[in-house]
Amino acid sequence: MRRFSRRAILRAGAVCAVGAALGPHVPSTARETSEIPLVEGWNSATWCGPDTPIADAVSSLPLISAYGWNVPNQRWLAYAPSAPVNSIGTLVHGQPLRLRLKSDAVWRQPSYRGPLPEPVELPVGWSYLGWSGLRETVWTTFGEDPYGPVAEVWRWNTDYAQWYSYVPGESAQQLFAVLHPGNAVWVKMRVGSARWNPAGGIVQADLASRVVPGEITYYHPSLAGGVMYCPPHNRYDPQDVTVGAAVTWPCGTRLRIWRDERFVDVIVQDTGLLGHNHVDLSEAAFQRLATLPEGRVRVLIEVLAGPD
Repeated sequence: MRRFSRRAILRAGAVCAVGAALGPHVPSTARETSEIPLVEGWNSATWCGPDTPIADAVSSLPLISAYGWNVPNQRWLAYAPSAPVNSIGTLVHGQPLRLRLKSDAVWRQPSYRGPLPEPVELPVGWSYLGWSGLRETVWTTFGEDPYGPVAEVWRWNTDYAQWYSYVPGESAQQLFAVLHPGNAVWVKMRVGSARWNPAGGIVQADLASRVVPGEITYYHPSLAGGVMYCPPHNRYDPQDVTVGAAVTWPCGTRLRIWRDERFVDVIVQDTGLLGHNHVDLSEAAFQRLATLPEGRVRVLIEVLAGPD
């Protein structure tokens, strides 16, 4: 699969100057198109107009069925023109949909200049999300850090009837280097509490500053029963799942350590000859995320709270 570099994309003019200048955290309400091409069969698209009853919003489409993803409840909602009961009533701005059509069509949507919906909090794992902003590169919207909060993103390409992916830290695929208004994407989050703005992407900058890549190891068995550095100077118990040692954060800091979709919460109770963003865990805490033979593991470290 051919991939585009950042320079090639910019040279080709694929990035809208306004979107690039604003960046992903500014909730732009502008949209560059009011028409979204759709094909016979399955499509993945986003409603970018004002809040509208779904029957009115899709009345011009040769629609068989539509499915909308509910992020807070992590479940599908359904609509079909002939169904007596539907679980989708009103389409809200930024709602992603899976649409099944009888034939090709163009979805003409009214322009929208109103306030955006409140950003929705994203859980760990997969969420189906809608994009209604200006054209923007995927690395700007989802980040470039391979150990950041976004693990991977997938978008459906209707022309090729195929999914294309973006993984932060890797070069973008040619057919998924830019988000366009009306796109819908699957996003896998490594950590919770980040939020999604349909015209701005991943938001809540304060969270990003609290989630950092790091690594974990575990205490040597010979240290069992030793006195730990932080007050009240408890003795180290290998089975205490809350024990963590670090020099990056002060005594009493509460950390949540993520590995993929697993996490363990620990308190900095000790120090040692440790590197930056390196946490030494009790054996019990380490085994929540890895097996002991792994020894040293890359993780994400989230600061839950500072010292009391």
